[in-house]
Amino acid sequence: MGMVAAPRRLVSPGPVADAFVRSPAFICGIVGPVGSGKTMAALQKGLRVAAQQKPVRRADGVLVRKARIGVIRESYPSLQSTTLKSWFRIVPEAEGKFSWKAPYTHEFTKVLRREGNRRDGRVLEILECEFEFRAIGDQSVEEACRGWEVNAVIIDEADLQPANLVPFLTGRVGRFSDLDPSLVVDPQIILSLNMPDIDNHIYHLLFDEAAEVLGLTAEEAEILASTLGDRKLIEKFVQPGGREPDAENLHNLPGGRGYYVLQVAANRATPGYVDRMVDNKPVPIQHGQAVNAGFAYTSHVRPVEWDPRRKLIVGIDQGLFAAAVALQRDWDNSIRTLGEVVNTTRDEKGQVQLLKVGPTAFARRVKRMLTEKFPGIQPDQIRVVADPAAFAAKDRADNEHDWLLAFQKELGLKVHKAKSNSAPLRNQAIWSAMDQRGGYSVDPGCRHLIKGHSGGYRYAKAELGTGELRAHLEIADTIYTHVCDAEQYAALEGEHVIGDLRGKERRRRPVTNDSDFDVHAGVR
Repeated sequence: MGMVAAPRRLVSPGPVADAFVRSPAFICGIVGPVGSGKTMAALQKGLRVAAQQKPVRRADGVLVRKARIGVIRESYPSLQSTTLKSWFRIVPEAEGKFSWKAPYTHEFTKVLRREGNRRDGRVLEILECEFEFRAIGDQSVEEACRGWEVNAVIIDEADLQPANLVPFLTGRVGRFSDLDPSLVVDPQIILSLNMPDIDNHIYHLLFDEAAEVLGLTAEEAEILASTLGDRKLIEKFVQPGGREPDAENLHNLPGGRGYYVLQVAANRATPGYVDRMVDNKPVPIQHGQAVNAGFAYTSHVRPVEWDPRRKLIVGIDQGLFAAAVALQRDWDNSIRTLGEVVNTTRDEKGQVQLLKVGPTAFARRVKRMLTEKFPGIQPDQIRVVADPAAFAAKDRADNEHDWLLAFQKELGLKVHKAKSNSAPLRNQAIWSAMDQRGGYSVDPGCRHLIKGHSGGYRYAKAELGTGELRAHLEIADTIYTHVCDAEQYAALEGEHVIGDLRGKERRRRPVTNDSDFDVHAGVR
């Protein structure tokens, strides 16, 4: 059963894919738009892992490395139509021995090194490798993976696979009954996928770097991290969107960038598809339109360093589900978000839930964040702001004013009234920053806030029954609303911020020359 003829010369998709292939992380994922070369990169990474196993010297002096790599998807038709088509471009079906009996296996030998690095040189080192392709189908994960003993497993379209697959495979990689365990080097679980929605288990695993998804306690995660040494437990590589200037794999796509233009044109009625499959943006499961539609993970998420020369602004959204965000305005008024405080837990189904918290306990968490993230910071370097409505709420049933007073007392810092509670103005502060090149960045540690920007903070309904967009859309009350509100209160601080948002012309002080020099007299 032939599927692809002779392989052609492969050209790397781009630098993000290259970094993914080289990463030794135990769980390593590549996330990119359709056509970005993810599957090819994952398969090449599996081959690279195989070639890194320790060798045994044969009687004739040739070094022999042995490896078995697993590949898994949801069905055998999916393996045949996509994954294997890519695989046969790397290792042709006719090379070695390929068996179409499920699970599919491909046994082959690769020459890794020759004497003098010449094509006709004596063989010095070889790889004896087996790739095994399995499908889950209607089996349980345990049934589908029973008996697997492999150096690495590649999970193609990982976000579509069962949530318990990755945790189960952690016990299958690096195990061998027919190979000396001392020869095994860096077992890996390799994931390739399009951008998942923010509630997907793989999003939580990769973007939150959450060891609890694997069923590990904090102590077990620490032990595993210690066992891995310099290797990361979890690492992700996010490729640029197909319409971004540095989009990857364009040279391998029919029509180059036109490939993505066609995708957008054909899917204008389904913006969620364009967000995920073209622009590589996560979206919520619900169909509400994201409030911060200009947010792009690859453009806006990067490590952000605290600048002690500039005021640290801490925005507070008070109440039972309080949240705090710490940010700075840069010299050009750009926003740099450095930290967040959000109280969350997981319910019995593994879904993230907000925890109710009192003002004193929340203040202690904010103090701990300030101490840990900004060592040596002094009170005069911090400005804390909160919802203006709370300052006039002395007689309200929810007692937000009392909440703020108790919070302020425990925090030991004065809480100021934010400059506005206008939702359009607050949103515009974030939108304006995101629209400017380099105008907004958020530290990867702000995981809850990033989820909010990625679609968790969204409108309740994007359209009327007629299909027309509403003029003023109501923002849904989600677990991401509070942290996004907190960032907005902080984002309103800074010189000229409110005036610029309202389109007011900045007042310029007149320059007065009080010297005897006559500027109109010329040079004598």
